[in-house]
Amino acid sequence: MANYPLIKTNKQGTMLHPQTSFCSEEYAHSMCDLYLSEECTRDQFWNITHRYRLHAREPHSIDMALAYDIQCPHCGALLKQVGHTLNYYDLGAYKCPVCDKH
Repeated sequence: MANYPLIKTNKQGTMLHPQTSFCSEEYAHSMCDLYLSEECTRDQFWNITHRYRLHAREPHSIDMALAYDIQCPHCGALLKQVGHTLNYYDLGAYKCPVCDKH
């Protein structure tokens, strides 16, 4: 499972761009304000699907978490939220509508 530190690319801090990284979950959690963790699964046709979970070092409300636009680590398209926030630190689950079509 890959982890992607996120950098803010606009003044508002809402557009997030993933950086390529080989850091562990523990390192990302302790060093990154925001990062994505990747979860790969297989669908009913045995195709690999990539899902991402947004994580925050500081607590986030649901409204704060929903304000982000996150680019896909693979193609750069905007990710779509497909799962709810788990707690103040483990935020929404996302998928890429572009990568999922291939």
